[in-house]
Order: sequence, then C-alpha cells, then structure tokens
Amino acid sequence: MMIQKKLIALFILFIFVVGLAGCFTIKIGGKAQLASSDEAGTLVAQKRCWYALYGLIPLGDNSTDPVMPPTANKVRVETKITVLDALINMFTLMVSIETLSVEIYEVK
Repeated sequence: MMIQKKLIALFILFIFVVGLAGCFTIKIGGKAQLASSDEAGTLVAQKRCWYALYGLIPLGDNSTDPVMPPTANKVRVETKITVLDALINMFTLMVSIETLSVEIYEVK
C-alpha cells in the first residue's frame, strides 16, 4: 500500500516536471543581425508556435521567416509564455499540446 502511494507521488512529480520543461525549438531566420538581449527595441511582430509532446514536435511552422521585418537591420527575438499561452496550456496540456509566443523587436 505504501509503495503504491510512493509510485503515484513519483508519477505526479514526473508529469509536473515534464509539463514545465520542454524542448521547444524556434527557427530564427531572415537577413537581419541578431541584437543582444539588453538592447531595447520596438515590437514589430508576434507569432504563436504550437508543439506536441511537451515541445518535442512542432505543429506547423515554427520559423520566424514569415514575420521577420524585411527592412530591419538588427532584431531581438524573445520567446516567452504569455498569460494567454498559460491559459491555453491549462487546457491543452492534458493532451500534451503546448503553445509558446515569439516576439520580434527591431533595434535601432
């Protein structure tokens, strides 16, 4: 009986850890040079990327090429889980689907 409780606790811990850690990949493309993270910029584009199996398999295009500004010389790319992503993930994590937002900032 005690072993079953420990196994259930370990299983719940495993699911929690897997749910928080993922292997999300974003393909950053375009001709612009990447800026450092401490350089300020103006938000020019956003994109939401979808993944299955906790970030292992991208569902659709996870590249920044379609949203990269063509006239930008220098850009900063941020990946984050926004409040909307967190709300979506609360329901879709049950079937191992997650979302992640990408924001592109033009740096002058």
